[in-house]
Amino acid sequence: MPALFHNVRYAIRQLKKTPGFTVVCILTLALGIGANTAVFSVMNAVLLRSLPVADPARVVYLRTSNPPLQTGTIDTTETFSYPVYDALRQQNRGLSPVMAYVPLSGSKVSVRYGAEPEQAEGDMVSGTFFSGLGVKLAYGRGFSAQDESNHAPIAVISYNYWTRRFARNPDVLGAAFHVNGVPLTIVGVAAEGFEGVEAGGSTDFWIPLQSRAELNAWGNPTEDGKLYDTNATWWCLRLIGRLAPGVSEAQAVAQLQPAFQTAAYVGLGKPQAGEKIPILSLEEARSFPGYEEMYGKPLRILMSMVGLVLLIALSNVAMLLMARNATRQREFSVRLALGAGRRNLFRQLLTESLLLVSAGALLAWLFANAATRALGAWAQIESSLAPDNTALIFTLGILAVATILFGVVPLRIALSAGPALALKTSSSTANTDAGKSRAGKIIVAMQMTLCVVLLVGGGLLVRTLRNLQTTPLGMRIDGLVVFGVKPKVQSVPEGVAFYQELMNKLRRLPGVESVTIMEERLGAGWSDNSDMTVDGKLPEVANGESRTVRSNVAGPDFFSTLGVPVLLGRDFADSDIASSPHVGIINEQFAKRFFPHQNPLGHKIGTDNGQYQMTVVGVVKDHKYRSIDEEPIPMAWYMYAQIPMTGQMQVELRVHGEPLAILPSARKAVQQMDPNLPLIQPITQRAQYDLTISRQLLFARLAGFFGFLAVVLVATGVYGTLAYRVSNRTMEIGVRIAVGAQRSEVVWLVLRESLLLTAAGVASGIPLSLLLGRALTSSLYGVKPYDGVSYFVAALGIVVVAIAASAIPARRAASVDPLTALRSE
Repeated sequence: MPALFHNVRYAIRQLKKTPGFTVVCILTLALGIGANTAVFSVMNAVLLRSLPVADPARVVYLRTSNPPLQTGTIDTTETFSYPVYDALRQQNRGLSPVMAYVPLSGSKVSVRYGAEPEQAEGDMVSGTFFSGLGVKLAYGRGFSAQDESNHAPIAVISYNYWTRRFARNPDVLGAAFHVNGVPLTIVGVAAEGFEGVEAGGSTDFWIPLQSRAELNAWGNPTEDGKLYDTNATWWCLRLIGRLAPGVSEAQAVAQLQPAFQTAAYVGLGKPQAGEKIPILSLEEARSFPGYEEMYGKPLRILMSMVGLVLLIALSNVAMLLMARNATRQREFSVRLALGAGRRNLFRQLLTESLLLVSAGALLAWLFANAATRALGAWAQIESSLAPDNTALIFTLGILAVATILFGVVPLRIALSAGPALALKTSSSTANTDAGKSRAGKIIVAMQMTLCVVLLVGGGLLVRTLRNLQTTPLGMRIDGLVVFGVKPKVQSVPEGVAFYQELMNKLRRLPGVESVTIMEERLGAGWSDNSDMTVDGKLPEVANGESRTVRSNVAGPDFFSTLGVPVLLGRDFADSDIASSPHVGIINEQFAKRFFPHQNPLGHKIGTDNGQYQMTVVGVVKDHKYRSIDEEPIPMAWYMYAQIPMTGQMQVELRVHGEPLAILPSARKAVQQMDPNLPLIQPITQRAQYDLTISRQLLFARLAGFFGFLAVVLVATGVYGTLAYRVSNRTMEIGVRIAVGAQRSEVVWLVLRESLLLTAAGVASGIPLSLLLGRALTSSLYGVKPYDGVSYFVAALGIVVVAIAASAIPARRAASVDPLTALRSE
């Protein structure tokens, strides 16, 4: 133990003697290890981490091949009707239990605790939700089957929401909690870490399945007076289950399939002739659904890229340690001559590397925690990405490798000459070794190779992001702000009157140019797709094109507010009311596909069931709807006053000046009508569209950062290597100048070495970059994987960095005084 303390004290003294070296090493390690820990934490949370439930290997999501014809659905493979849920849970075999969960809104829902209305994410769930998943409660209790059957007005909040909103106040149990104006009582707090079973979201609270219009599934209005539990043709519930003891997935499916296929046609009768019967299947719920498809390949590519950054960082520190210990070679020789053993030297070097790595690791962990929060915000992932025990083990593994590497690599230098070096050599020749020089050159060339790969990958993704950000949206996007409102209305006329009064109030606000409303928000990633009739029948389409039409419900001045050009006819107007002729507006794609070589104005369009028919009064220019990177498809809009809509609508304002500055006035206008109504997810329309490219934004920013980090590390490596070489060759350079060498020739001597290393790095980096470009193909937009500009800029950047990093050592070499250099020997 005394020897260990002695080694630590000596190591601290040595590191304090070279503060520049120590700081550079620690920062290099912090950036390299921290970046790897951050990206691994995201990959772990998204792809590797199991659901925070008991025995997640036995938990499964229920899936279907397709819903029956003449049904409405939220997701064609992931949602089910209430009769299907009821039938499967009563089977009590195969899966035990079957649990339903469904959001109270497509976004956030209005809640109130105290006086001020707020927004939160909430789900309705089965009474067996917490017990079936094996989720423990931190405080209070969960739900029971009786709570579900009685539609008990109670709620369980998440630990995260309890912390964020209630400051972990234990008195929250028993408190009143209003959701869409409905009073509930908080009865429990879920265990820390459980944030629901939906990908990308962080559920704030759960309530038992209800049966009232204010708390309908997805926040939808009632359809013909029916809610989700009485409308057998609305497939809106998500189902999750736990395999019964001793039952495999295949056995569970076989046991449940008959009951499923029978319940699927409740309210429909028998399947139609030629109809594809839905088939039940199960999907493992080890991790969140959909993440693998969304983030799997890009995250693995990013993990590979950040691994290259780590390799550059570790090699940089290894080179710095080799150079530093080369200057201490006489010290090591003297210690060996005085009787120190090789094991003693190794322990000393290992202690020094452990101190460096430990300091770097502390900074790396702080950096990783901050970085994961930023990554979650960029990617719009609300579930926790914070480094956990798995990430800690990953980081400790890197640290162990780094500690051993940094202890072993310099050991060869320390022992290379033995004790005789102290007696044989002078200070100016003690550090010269062709083998060490070649090793340093190889490492620098390798770093440049990896840097080229990172710069090309970063360049391709940054150009993709730029292409997305500059893609024309087909509207005047600046000056628009949007927010949701969900009034408590019981009838269609009441809903129409509410929104008409709200629009009139908002139009009178100073700075507001125009106001409109819509059912589905632009850039929200959602759309309502179905077949439509044209002039009373389903249209014939050429070349096997789809009859699918996207639709939305809109208010007056909709297209003029958005700045979408009307090519034929007119926009919706306040005069389009329930008693006037029903009107619709279509886009260019609709006109080209269903009215080729015709004037579409005056033709009839309608829903596929014939319930709603409208006359086309306008044709508008194609524009982006769900996302920035989508291609336009045929689309139609209905006038809100002529469609039975009573639920949540999105309010769009065009304002003069800063769009968000209007929100306080808009909030006041809304709360004059109902003080319990919050503005739901207020945001500029441009920012809303930018959310649709959050994944590309995440990857482009990370790739760009990795490329920049690689450039900094390579510049440090080139500078350190050349500075070390110039220092060792001071006498040689002095002799060259003494015998007539020009200063410019000395500068070229140093630059030539740098450029040769650069050429070798670029030559080997380009082929590897081609492989990376091909792997990135699916993540690119508007740029080819073999884009010449990206490769040229990467190569040019490496050359510029190499020259810049070589400038100081070259100038130092050219300024060597031959007399001083010769006297030093």
